[in-house]
Amino acid sequence: MTTTTKLAEDIDAAELRARYDTQCKLLLSEKPILARIMKGCIEEYKDCTIEQIEGFIEGKPDISTFALHPNGKTIRGTNTEDSSINEGTIYYDIRFTALAPSTNELIELIINIEAQNKYNPGYPLVKRGVYYAARLISSQFGTEIDKQDYGGLKKVYTIWICMNPPESVKNTIIGFNLGMRIIAGEKQRTKVEESFKKSDYDLLSVIFVNLDKKGEGASNLLEMLSLLFLGEMKALEKCKALESKFGIAMYQEISEGVSNMCDLSAGVWERGIEQGFSQGIAQGISQGIAQERNNVFDLLSKLYASGRAADIERAAKDRDYLNKLLADYHS
Repeated sequence: MTTTTKLAEDIDAAELRARYDTQCKLLLSEKPILARIMKGCIEEYKDCTIEQIEGFIEGKPDISTFALHPNGKTIRGTNTEDSSINEGTIYYDIRFTALAPSTNELIELIINIEAQNKYNPGYPLVKRGVYYAARLISSQFGTEIDKQDYGGLKKVYTIWICMNPPESVKNTIIGFNLGMRIIAGEKQRTKVEESFKKSDYDLLSVIFVNLDKKGEGASNLLEMLSLLFLGEMKALEKCKALESKFGIAMYQEISEGVSNMCDLSAGVWERGIEQGFSQGIAQGISQGIAQERNNVFDLLSKLYASGRAADIERAAKDRDYLNKLLADYHS
């Protein structure tokens, strides 16, 4: 293989993965999906119905710089590019505003949702989440607040949907918030707490939604997102499960989105096998047979070249079947 050919294949694979990522964001931006994320993660919505939450979502948030379906219930609007002369440019996966019910009035929230594949990208991901939330706060200057009218600051949420978290946090939802701590003067706690309104300092929240293939028991939201993004069933079965189990109406944009995502996911997986960089499958099937790693790659490459994709898929799920294929390969 020439360098030019390999570069072309790498570009093709990168484009395929980018299309898959875009489709994931499109699905996350659909109101029925967003409303369930908000109900499962955000305190202000926990007692609301899904229909009520959909009604609270306002404006026209956007997905990066990609166009959305013009006639669906997809949310469009707020510019996802957040720039600063000194701080550079941030592109939010999804950014939108929503009204949230409180005891006496409706308060406005700014909510950012990120779909994240790498939990350990070389730095603590939680620091990136805090930075994103801080930029959502600072970007309100000149739009939500003018001069030094800090009383107009709106609360922000940045929610990270983590597809491949470590075992220690799988199937969890973890939040990081600003809170008040009395460092000295504990005897005055009651008076101190009465002196500060929580809504004046609780302005920033970073939430990690850590998925797991099993996705059972912890929460309805984790089950739904795990089924949507990690479930191995076919698109039609996935749509039926989303509708029957989670009450998500399968209007055209969602059903087509699920189908497209499943097709692109299969394409990414197959391209990974073809080029030998399918690390997820390699890690999964190489446990306990590390010494056979090179043989596994050779075997998978030959199976793919011969069109035996079904054998590859079964081997990735069934170690005994993989061992049988390896035995045949050695003989």
